[in-house]
Amino acid sequence: MRTLTGSCHCGDITVAFETGLDPAGMEPRACQCSFCRRHSSAAVSDPAGRIIFTAAGPDALNRYTFGLNSTEFLICRTCGVYAGAFMPDGDAAYANVMVGILDARAEITKPPVPVHRSQENFEERQARRRVQWTPARLVQGLG
Repeated sequence: MRTLTGSCHCGDITVAFETGLDPAGMEPRACQCSFCRRHSSAAVSDPAGRIIFTAAGPDALNRYTFGLNSTEFLICRTCGVYAGAFMPDGDAAYANVMVGILDARAEITKPPVPVHRSQENFEERQARRRVQWTPARLVQGLG
């Protein structure tokens, strides 16, 4: 396992992405929903890994939701960077991380593959994420 670290532009949101995948072999996904297209997203995940997002304080993070409200888009309140998508799921959670916030982003050389998910209902979307996304945790500091 290797830990890929990163942060938003101002550093208020950090990530530690533990993965057994080689960054050069990762295939980023470019979701084609209106939110992700506007952010030129390129997301990676590893179902066998772990993602920990850490927010500097309780007011550092905007958890934006829309559509089916099936996930939270984690956005820094200070610099506006979209860090990743986070899906709470009972006592568990799953996430992906945006390639652009990773320090090792230059090692992820494959172009993003467009993915279309608009046909999924809430249950299908959650089931897919449980299989394809990375087990995750979100830690919010005291500020």
